[in-house]
Amino acid sequence: MSLLPASNTSHHDKPLRIAIIAHSLYPIAEPYAGGLEMITHLICDKLVAAGHEVLLYAHGDSKTDATLVPLLSRQAFEAMVYPNEHESVAMGREEMYQYLTYQHALQDIIARDARGEIDVVHNHSLHHVPMTMGQVFGKRFFTTFHTPIFPQLRLALLTLKLGTRTQFTAISGYQQQLFKEFVPSEVVYNGIDVASFTANIEPITDEVYFWYGRICPEKGTHLAMKYCMAAGKRLIIAGPKSNAQYFEQQVAPLLMQDKQQGTDLFEYVGHVTKKDINQYLCQATAMLFTSTWDEPYGLILAESLACGTPVIGFNVGACAEIITPDTGIVVEKEDKDAFVRAFSGIKDISRRACRARAASFCADTTMVDGYLALYRQAIAPSQPVTRLSSTPSKPTTKTLRMPPLSALPKRAASSVQAKGV
Repeated sequence: MSLLPASNTSHHDKPLRIAIIAHSLYPIAEPYAGGLEMITHLICDKLVAAGHEVLLYAHGDSKTDATLVPLLSRQAFEAMVYPNEHESVAMGREEMYQYLTYQHALQDIIARDARGEIDVVHNHSLHHVPMTMGQVFGKRFFTTFHTPIFPQLRLALLTLKLGTRTQFTAISGYQQQLFKEFVPSEVVYNGIDVASFTANIEPITDEVYFWYGRICPEKGTHLAMKYCMAAGKRLIIAGPKSNAQYFEQQVAPLLMQDKQQGTDLFEYVGHVTKKDINQYLCQATAMLFTSTWDEPYGLILAESLACGTPVIGFNVGACAEIITPDTGIVVEKEDKDAFVRAFSGIKDISRRACRARAASFCADTTMVDGYLALYRQAIAPSQPVTRLSSTPSKPTTKTLRMPPLSALPKRAASSVQAKGV
């Protein structure tokens, strides 16, 4: 089911108090470790810019216009528990850290809610603890599904499948279908800051193609190269060598073969900035999307459209939801013949139509409006929203320190006392 606009209510324009839970592995800051960090950052900053009060529970090095509440640091965790504490509870050390990190965060959120300081909670953590502890908020607690069903998510879903009043969103129709076995969800598509990309809407006279992303098996870098070799097309490749073995075994030999044959089809430009990517896309006839796994969304698809660049891509995950016949050519996964044929047809795609698609479908404002509609629907029946006395200042990051850990499991709490922390 797609998201419908919220009906007008008396509190429709009033600011909300929103707690957002990020994952704990990487800072929510540029340069982003991945798409999830970028999306979390955009959501927070756009909500603050719209006048809402946002608490971001995230890695202590995060940079945000929201009020940052640092998650449990690894130093604090090590001071909290014995060196072999994880063995006594049959957990890996990292697993125990994640468990206590989110338990600590939810303890703080629940306490703030009891004081009337929070309207809704939005979970992006990919961990089971927020999903299960979030039951105390009922329909005011949202979890967004960004990934495949990893073990931690499945652990919570097996419980929530039995019944829950909390709510869920998926970042694409494909993602929604993936999770419907466990819980229903609303689709709120990811968004990007379209205005931050410069677009080239004029036809490209010098035919060249662009591939970018993490260079690893599931992104299929070598497939784009093979298809370009078969068609005699030039290809610029950008991205970090996320899998060194894959690069050496699959990508490097093709680069060497191209050089030895003197065909000069390929240029690997390394891990480049967003500005560089924008420039390469503006100069490209099309962006090649050769991901071999079912990506729940595919942010590079939206970024390409924002630059006015059509896409030739595999029909995996949500690709066909983002790329329409007016903005690219979608072929079945690893269909070499169809992909090579697409090189001819892609030149007929309007670059202006690509940019228009990005502005209407892929914008971060569209994403945030979708979430706000759900937030307001969740609180409308029973919980009026108190108007804030002032608009949060920006863009300086505000940081709140959490109170002492008073609600940890007895074993961990006793460890704190025993170690004199």
